[in-house]
Amino acid sequence: MAILAKRVRGAGDYGPRFVSAFDHIAAAEDVGIVDIANALAAFMGTEWQSFDSPYDRALAGDDGALSAGAKAGAAVFYGKGECAACHAGPLFSDQAFHALALPPFGPGRTRRFDPAARDVGRMGETDALEDAYRFRTPMLRNVALTAPYGHNGAYPTLRGIIRHHLSPNRARTEWRREMAALPPVPALGVVDFIIWSDTREMARQEAASDLPTVTLTDAEIDALVAFLESLTGDTARTGRLGIPDAVPSGLPVERGAR
Repeated sequence: MAILAKRVRGAGDYGPRFVSAFDHIAAAEDVGIVDIANALAAFMGTEWQSFDSPYDRALAGDDGALSAGAKAGAAVFYGKGECAACHAGPLFSDQAFHALALPPFGPGRTRRFDPAARDVGRMGETDALEDAYRFRTPMLRNVALTAPYGHNGAYPTLRGIIRHHLSPNRARTEWRREMAALPPVPALGVVDFIIWSDTREMARQEAASDLPTVTLTDAEIDALVAFLESLTGDTARTGRLGIPDAVPSGLPVERGAR
C-alpha cells in the first residue's frame, strides 16, 4: 500500500491536487493510501450515484414517466417474476449471496487449495460449504448500461440473463462460449473452459441453484426488460464530471461508449 501511495503522489501533479483537496494534508509526501481511497470513494459516490431515472420520477408521482411496457414489467418484477425476492430495496439488491448456476469459465473465485480452477463463489472466502457457488446479488440501477451480465459476464443481453433465471439448466445447455465475448488469448482459451470436462463439478454447480421455478411468456420478458431499462438514470449516461481529456499521470484516457 505504501508503494502504491508513493507512486500516485509522485505522478504528475497528483500530490499538489491532494494538498489542495484535503485540509489535513500539508505536503505531497503526506498523501497515504487512505487519502487515495477517500478521493476515489468521493468520486464514485457522486459520479455514479443515480436517482434520476424514469422509475424515480414515477415514484415521485409522475404518472407518465414509465412507458406502458415498463409498467407491465414492474408488475412482473414485483409479482409473477419474483425478482424482488432478491432484488429488493432502493438499490434493488438484498446484499445477500445466491447460487444461479451460471455457465462457468475462467479461473473464477477459487479456493487456495483447489487442485483446479473452479468458480466457487463466496466459499472461496469463507471455506463454508453452504456458501458454495453463491455470489452477491447485483444492484440493478443502470443495469441496462452494464452488460455483460452474471458475475462472470456469461450473457451479453438482459434477455439472456433473464431467461437463465427462469431455467438455469436449460440455459446452460443452450449457452455457447462465444456469448462470453472473451478477448482472443490462445494461451488461455483451453484453460478458460477446462472446467466443462469435469462432469462432477458441473453437476454440483447445477444442483446448487437457488432460483425458483418461474414461467414467463416472451411478452412478459420484453416487459421486464423495459422495466429494467427504466432504472437508467439520466446522469448515468454521461456522468456528472464526465471523462477528462487528460489525467495528471499522463496515462492515456479511454473514451469508449458509455
